[in-house]
Amino acid sequence: MTVHLGALSRSRRATKRPLLDVVAEVLLAQPGASLAEVAEFAGISRTTLHKHYATRDELVRAVGQRATEIWEQAVDRVADEPGTKAGLRQLLAAMIESGPQLTFLWRNPALDEDNELTRRYIDVENRCLAVLDRARKEGVLAATTPDWWLLQTLYALVYTAAESIQFGKLAPLDAPDLALSTLLNGLGAPATGAGSGKPDKGESE
Repeated sequence: MTVHLGALSRSRRATKRPLLDVVAEVLLAQPGASLAEVAEFAGISRTTLHKHYATRDELVRAVGQRATEIWEQAVDRVADEPGTKAGLRQLLAAMIESGPQLTFLWRNPALDEDNELTRRYIDVENRCLAVLDRARKEGVLAATTPDWWLLQTLYALVYTAAESIQFGKLAPLDAPDLALSTLLNGLGAPATGAGSGKPDKGESE
């Protein structure tokens, strides 16, 4: 997800949000941002930020933990409706809403060195896959789709939807339905004239 710090400052600075969510967006926009730059964008002093996170590594780890927690909560939301279209939409909606935080988690290899965070990441990924697998068994998703493709497609849709919202290409309320439609149907045109016996364009009569 390509994020521009200037655009973020115009659209987000006035909105009161958790500090770590702001930090995730700042570090996506400017991965090399210093603690001073992060504090400036977040509207707090460098001293205040330092009281909570003594080093940049501590701050990055805290953002990773926050992102993982958000992902866990997103999967929790579909606990009562696994395997249904409604459940998949809820999962997509929750993950898209937290797109910057999840993108930070997915794109930050330094977090792989944190054993606790890695364990939580693997656990929530498996839980996420379980939701998709249930949908596959219920016939909502294609039975032959490999596990890794299900997950990567889900991540790609979340990433693209969140980025499109960021740049004003997609309304937040429309994003879950568009992502769900793409997940279930792909980008191909719906079949027409099934059983009519008429050849498709390009086929010989």
